[in-house]
Amino acid sequence: MNFNLFYISPELILAGGGIAALAAGLGVRKWSKPGRIGLLSPEVVSLTVLMAALVPSVMLLAMSSVLGVSQFGGVMAVDGLAIFFKMIAIVSTAIVAFLAIDYFKEIPFHRGEFYALLVFAALAIACLAASTDLIMIYLSLEFLSITSYILAGYLKQDPKSNEAAVKYFLYGAISAAVMIYGMSMLYGLTGTTNILAISDALRGVGENESSHHLLFLSTVLVLVGFGFKIAMVPFHQWAPDTYEGAPTPVTAFLSVGSKAAGFAVLVRVLSTSITHDVFNWTPWIIALSGITMTVGNLVAIPQLNIKRMLAYSSIAQAGYLLLGVAAMAYSPLAVPAILLYVFIYLFMNLGAFAVVTILSARLKSDDIRDYAGLMRRAPVAAVAMVIFLLSLAGIPPTAGFLAKFYLFAAAIQSGNTAVFWLTIVAIANTVVSVYYYMNVVRQMFFAEAKETAPLIPSRPLNFAIGLTLAMTLVVLLYPQPFIQMANRSAAMLAGM
Repeated sequence: MNFNLFYISPELILAGGGIAALAAGLGVRKWSKPGRIGLLSPEVVSLTVLMAALVPSVMLLAMSSVLGVSQFGGVMAVDGLAIFFKMIAIVSTAIVAFLAIDYFKEIPFHRGEFYALLVFAALAIACLAASTDLIMIYLSLEFLSITSYILAGYLKQDPKSNEAAVKYFLYGAISAAVMIYGMSMLYGLTGTTNILAISDALRGVGENESSHHLLFLSTVLVLVGFGFKIAMVPFHQWAPDTYEGAPTPVTAFLSVGSKAAGFAVLVRVLSTSITHDVFNWTPWIIALSGITMTVGNLVAIPQLNIKRMLAYSSIAQAGYLLLGVAAMAYSPLAVPAILLYVFIYLFMNLGAFAVVTILSARLKSDDIRDYAGLMRRAPVAAVAMVIFLLSLAGIPPTAGFLAKFYLFAAAIQSGNTAVFWLTIVAIANTVVSVYYYMNVVRQMFFAEAKETAPLIPSRPLNFAIGLTLAMTLVVLLYPQPFIQMANRSAAMLAGM
């Protein structure tokens, strides 16, 4: 396929935009006038760049001519999965940028570098989602990890932020080393790093017992790296401490952007490279899914810090998404269900973190008990938080209900008995999650407020809450365009 600049235009815009955000920050290294943002400030430049990158991404998704297209000699794909997750990366990063404007309003920090890192993180996700070569996957994953480590420890004077970055780095370095060792085994087994060529080379592995054992070991080692990125049990230990210590906007980004990147590469590798007919990974994914959602929900119950609670909630959400991965070998609805779930999860989870940002920035507290009486201090934010939590629990009339319904329907439609029983476990876990989500609601509406002074969000934060709230409701009320988008993205992946 001939090289086409338009096919990689989102990546080019993000790369140039990150540099532009750095340049814009040269004259305003710290907040000199809190809350004042100029037209050429890093905040405006980064948001403009993200919106500019979104336009060609939407155009590419609407083009049928990109079916089966690749660039750079088959290193990067231009297909539905890649384009879909580029859009996820861009939109989630833009919302996080709005949260950061409010969160850092009174905190001196290096503005240009922060927003440049956000844009570069979005670029890393875009590259990872499009990667069709093991080397490119590793480089993109490490690019994303390095930017995430720095963002997690961005508040250098805060010991918790430093701790978050160090723990994230240590777990990330170990998982990356294990993953690349598994990739080296795949290369030794097949003689290629291209994931499509690996699929062809693995067809005869099942006939050789020693090669089959090597394939099993290499698959497990590669899954360690992907499991770390999506916070899958037992590779989740970094998530609670990192989520708690990192700046709240960074926590929001890690909970959505980083997780989406992990599922993008996991779905691509398992659907095009280490396919089910080459190696039966379904029982392992089923076991990991059940353990992940159960551990996430049960450990979330006693949490007193809302960011730790949302961290374990995020782990549980990864378990639900793994249910869709387990059903991929049996149901054509599985991949569209995963994509729709990720899309809806973006808005409901970032919306919850937008409300958390209000208290994190104004009260310097993430204790759930400090949400007491929030209905009287910030009524709109409290009502929005209820809707976001209901959506995370999968309760109508929110988009989370559609996400879980579509995912569970795909799993049941697969016809696999083990996947069916995993769906029952997922439904039971959904019921458990209602308990700790509603505990926050109880505090906001029925507990006595310690203070009565109103909490007034900034305009950027109000915009973020309004956008995520609208999407959390609209996707359920008018779901057809979003279901079609997920189906189209999955169909373009299948046509590679």
